[in-house]
Amino acid sequence: MRSLFKLRHWALIIGYSSIVLGTFAQTASPDSPKPPKLRFLFLDESPGHYSVKVGTAFRQVSANPYEISAPYIPADFKGVEIFKSFPDSTTGQNRPIKIASLTPPANTPSALVIITPRPAVTPDVAPVYQVELIDSNPSLFPAGSIRIINRSPVAMAAQFSESRVVTEPGEISLVQPVTDSRRRILFKIAIQIQQDAGGWRLIQDSITVIRPNERMVGILVYSPGGMRHTFTADEIAEMGPPKPGCFWRAFSDTP
Repeated sequence: MRSLFKLRHWALIIGYSSIVLGTFAQTASPDSPKPPKLRFLFLDESPGHYSVKVGTAFRQVSANPYEISAPYIPADFKGVEIFKSFPDSTTGQNRPIKIASLTPPANTPSALVIITPRPAVTPDVAPVYQVELIDSNPSLFPAGSIRIINRSPVAMAAQFSESRVVTEPGEISLVQPVTDSRRRILFKIAIQIQQDAGGWRLIQDSITVIRPNERMVGILVYSPGGMRHTFTADEIAEMGPPKPGCFWRAFSDTP
């Protein structure tokens, strides 16, 4: 009888251990999807900064308007809550208000998240924030290529080395230009100023570098304030307030 009891006892222990180990193996499986690396771009120059909620704390992901954030990797796929700081009407202190949320995609290692506030219908209604998630999967956006995102109200033309492309408002283009021996690329960005007459204005003529295993994202945005935050008070006093216009923003990363 005692031997039978021991056998049952060890059978229970072995069965429980198998369940625990099986659960651990399933949880720790290297094949299970991991949350993607997210970068944020806020097309907004109103006062206040943006943050994501991490547990009970807030992690700031914007420092200046139209600035692409550093990579942020969510802890899981349960969702990312996005907040903006607004002044409290009672205390005058800034407090975070939730303005949007997104569910990280499970089928890509990285993505670009563009947040755009839409004007409120009436003054007593909070603005609506549009969330756009652009997949940065290397199968769609490989190393050595340049992704062009036009989020301005006008068409744009780009030339990178010998590669030329026109990107309409709201569209995305991809080019894979040839670099020189030092990985350099000469490029030009122009915007359409007269749609009927086909007039264009050159807004940037420069050089960039795409290192091995890197890719580049270029975004055309429209700033009503003329990127005022990039000028010092002395510069504004000397040259006058900047004019509204379209501006080219770019960053590189590794797939």
